[in-house]
Amino acid sequence: MASMAFSRRRLVALGLALLLAACSRSASDAPAASLPPPPPVDSQTVLVTAFEPFGVHATNASWEVVKRLEGQTIADHRVVTLRLPVVYDAVEAPLRSAVDAHRPRVVVAFGLGRDRIHVERFARNGYHPKRPPDEAGRPPPRDVLVPGGAKAVQTTLPVAAILARLAAQKIGAEPSDDAGGYLCNECFYRLMALRGGVADAIRIRGFVHLPDLDAPDPAGGTYTLERLETAVRAIVEESIAAARGP
Repeated sequence: MASMAFSRRRLVALGLALLLAACSRSASDAPAASLPPPPPVDSQTVLVTAFEPFGVHATNASWEVVKRLEGQTIADHRVVTLRLPVVYDAVEAPLRSAVDAHRPRVVVAFGLGRDRIHVERFARNGYHPKRPPDEAGRPPPRDVLVPGGAKAVQTTLPVAAILARLAAQKIGAEPSDDAGGYLCNECFYRLMALRGGVADAIRIRGFVHLPDLDAPDPAGGTYTLERLETAVRAIVEESIAAARGP
């Protein structure tokens, strides 16, 4: 009886071994699970910001243009957009959160400006002397944006390349050394001063003012929504090219 029990145990063990071997062969012969292809090596993100409506403006041309780019791809870069509030000291937090979340290589901020496209060259550490209230009804909270901060910070946008590109497309644009003293300048300054963590990996950053929708374009015609979108795309493309380097 003991001999028969031993034989049965050997048969069970042998059967299990054969079963495991068959399963192993089946798994190795099976096709690999279908996985999504890896992203292209140069696949990156560009963050494009604009502002909500303010004052007498029922809409903000900067946001009306920028929001059309959400989720699109420009020069192999995925576009992420962000709408900012027109409130003092309320710009830096959402800006940093978006940078931390999306790790952009390029950040281009837009706002509503004057009579044409202005590529801003310097952000100033200060407010307008008239100290206008923000959309929350509050005046500037201090004498300067960042106590102890640099008086002015220069853009890293490729200003000359952007202006040449827009001129070639017959879209009116100029450089500017005065971004104003309202929220556009604050956004510009805080963007340029953003440091630490993934913010240090931003290659190109800066600010551009757009005119209002359907304003006369000194290059001819008017700044339609489509023309402004063409301009914004060109600005983003030139910024990406600058981030890639020569």
